[in-house]
Amino acid sequence: MTMTDESTIETLEERLKAAMLAGDVQALHALLADDITSIDHLGRRVDKLQELGAHRTGILKLDQLDVYDRVIKPLDNAASVSLRARVSGTYYGETFSAKIAYTRVWVCRHGVWTVTSLHYSMVTI
Repeated sequence: MTMTDESTIETLEERLKAAMLAGDVQALHALLADDITSIDHLGRRVDKLQELGAHRTGILKLDQLDVYDRVIKPLDNAASVSLRARVSGTYYGETFSAKIAYTRVWVCRHGVWTVTSLHYSMVTI
């Protein structure tokens, strides 16, 4: 195994951000592992179909996703990413604006990078 190049993860993070902002379900499908473990801001476990469904149906529509304070920790064929972001959009038709903290784990399997673990929560300070 070789150590992951941080620039690879930065590029993947930017692709994920662009897909989230565009509601690009096809791109999100490619970037999220089929067996992803995702915990949402309310502590609920959400699977890939639910994550994609929120974008596909328009339940979640992002207008802004400004990332700051991102830390990438490269590992062997993997990387952990923690960041904070200012996010705004609509969720179930209600407008929202919030600061959110994310933690993601990217893994390279058979030459393909995907997010295998995701957790996000609201930042109150």
